Amino acid sequence: MMAKAVAIGRGVLQDTTDGGEKMVVWKDFVGKVLDAAEKCPRTAALIHTLSTGEEQQDDLVVPEMALFRQEPEDLNLTDGTNMVREGTQEVLDVDRILKVLDVNCLTEDAPAADVLGNNGIVNCGVGLWILPSFINHSCHPNARRTHVGDHAIVHASRDIKAGEEITFPYFDVLVPVSKRREASRAWGFECKCDRCRFESEDCTLKQEILKSENDLVNGGDMGALVVRLEEKMRKSMAKERRKAFLRASFWSAYSAVYDSDKLVRKWGRRVPSEALVAESIADAVGGNENVLRAMLRGSKDANGCGNWLEVEDKVVRIGRATYGKVVKRHAMRALFRLTLDANNNINL
Repeated sequence: MMAKAVAIGRGVLQDTTDGGEKMVVWKDFVGKVLDAAEKCPRTAALIHTLSTGEEQQDDLVVPEMALFRQEPEDLNLTDGTNMVREGTQEVLDVDRILKVLDVNCLTEDAPAADVLGNNGIVNCGVGLWILPSFINHSCHPNARRTHVGDHAIVHASRDIKAGEEITFPYFDVLVPVSKRREASRAWGFECKCDRCRFESEDCTLKQEILKSENDLVNGGDMGALVVRLEEKMRKSMAKERRKAFLRASFWSAYSAVYDSDKLVRKWGRRVPSEALVAESIADAVGGNENVLRAMLRGSKDANGCGNWLEVEDKVVRIGRATYGKVVKRHAMRALFRLTLDANNNINL
């Protein structure tokens, strides 16, 4: 799915002096949105269909898809949202539009590469894309978005079943459930996806999840945390999907082990291979740069992931899930082989 922005603002992202908090200033962005709404009644009407964050979730209704076509035959929005009635335009509700922007604007996934000087200031963008704004959050997402110019491209990040709701993450989901709860509350909702329900309510692993979260906060031997978690999942006969959920939640612990030669030597094969864990996490959260990087790095040890051709196919699949059709399949294969040649001196 591709959608063009109503408006885009470019801002400045800069560290402040009190502990590295971020401050963002979006120059003229709100004015651009209001200007677009004033010039085009159809745009104003579509903006008014978006949530202000004050409604009950059950009261929100997604408009007919025909309204998002470039030239709809008839624009008849109901329930007071019709901005075009008998050729006249209603007074623009600026207060409502400001509330809509507060909960529906999307920032670009990554800041622009250009760094202004050496002070850590970078360009980054914010925009209002109406159709993608109707996509809900999930900690078990099946889609990602990529920004190209003023267009947002939403693509599948894993296999999507017929009738399954399309979702993408609003925040980092490679963290424990308690952190995800805090993030979702900051957005004004409580995530009730299957992953959050499992990690919050599963009786057999709930105590282990709480203990692992405490260990993660307090530091210590991340290898011990990973080994204990893997052992608990094995003893409880957790299904592969639930293993994937927990590995995604404690990815920082797994990553700390793989980053440390000392921990790898200490715990040995009691810790599953990086490629195997990366593949598992991809099943939980779909394509992700961190997961793809781990799969590439872990590909030198194909233990548990099949032969080299099978590993290559898995890397390509995760790469396509991460970047969509922007990256061609043959380009992903070339990247994989170059990575192996450069880092591992392996010729395929």
